[in-house]
Amino acid sequence: MKPIVKTLAVGLIAAGVGVVGGRMLAPKPDPIPAEPLGKLQYGNAQFAKGKLISPSVDEMTRYKLESDGSEPLAIVVACSDSRVPPELIFNQGLGDLFVVRTVGHVVSPENLASIEYAVEHLKAPLIVVLGHTHCSVVKAAVSDTSLEGRLPKLVAHVKPVVRRLHTTHPHLKGDALIERVTREHVINSIQTIFQRSEIVRKYHQKGKLEFAGGVYDLRAGTIEWLKLPEELGAKRSEEKKVEVH
Repeated sequence: MKPIVKTLAVGLIAAGVGVVGGRMLAPKPDPIPAEPLGKLQYGNAQFAKGKLISPSVDEMTRYKLESDGSEPLAIVVACSDSRVPPELIFNQGLGDLFVVRTVGHVVSPENLASIEYAVEHLKAPLIVVLGHTHCSVVKAAVSDTSLEGRLPKLVAHVKPVVRRLHTTHPHLKGDALIERVTREHVINSIQTIFQRSEIVRKYHQKGKLEFAGGVYDLRAGTIEWLKLPEELGAKRSEEKKVEVH
């Protein structure tokens, strides 16, 4: 073999070995968790990094959902704010989430009926209440802003949380108070769902339904998962929890 050819051959072999070695040394991506909350947390982590996984929205998926119906992995009770689209935030596709949205994620009788439908008829195993930073309803409740039309009815759902914190944490002011009210309002909404729905309690007591609550950060794209009261039996995840006293 001529020297130049021999050198080229050795170089190609070395390059091939380097590629194989690089593949072997490259970190493997974390597997997608099997449980519903884990899937949502994984999806949000990808969303926050800008590494969206292409969701199932193809023709075959649409045909299957039409013929077989849907089996959503979670019910997401979220704010109607256009900056907080649950399917994108959790990186999910068609049929994956049953979404109930109102401004301030308030729990009205109609919203509760929608939640009960998803629990009873679609067998969704998880209810997630998702608040978000810089929520206008929370800010209005904290500042006691005068509102017109039916808007005061929305703020009225947050007012009890504000009054309670004024009593228990009178030192909280400004942004610190807004942040605390945002978290407490999420937990209060979960408790409202639990206390007012016999169907929800029944499925929870049978071990067929769990709860989770979080606050979505508009800028970071991440979710701060909250520690829930003991009676709700929330499954703990590896994500950071914030204990609300």
